[in-house]
Amino acid sequence: MEDEPTWRERLGAWAWGLVRPLWTWRGALALLFAVAPINAAGDSAASAWYETVAEAREMGIVIGYIVGLTPLAFAGWALSRVGVTVPRVWLLLVTGIGATGAMSWYDIVQLLTGVTR
Repeated sequence: MEDEPTWRERLGAWAWGLVRPLWTWRGALALLFAVAPINAAGDSAASAWYETVAEAREMGIVIGYIVGLTPLAFAGWALSRVGVTVPRVWLLLVTGIGATGAMSWYDIVQLLTGVTR
């Protein structure tokens, strides 16, 4: 009779299940397509989404997070529920990189203390 897995083992298995699609040929190909330049200026799909999310953040912090994290949540859902394909991993990578356009280290300070810049 085997022992019940510890919470660390369960957490590790859950986390590995999330990142496992990125460590395949599909993940490598999707990363290449996500960061490869798509125009003469050298912008990639991920950097274009980053700029879009950063512009939304200038309208408001909450708007930036909504615009950045909603597609990321959808991409994660599609990848985990429907299946792993190159376009779905590409969508996850582009939205994941682009969502960083909404983030600022000062947001934690503002959330905890209410002090603005």
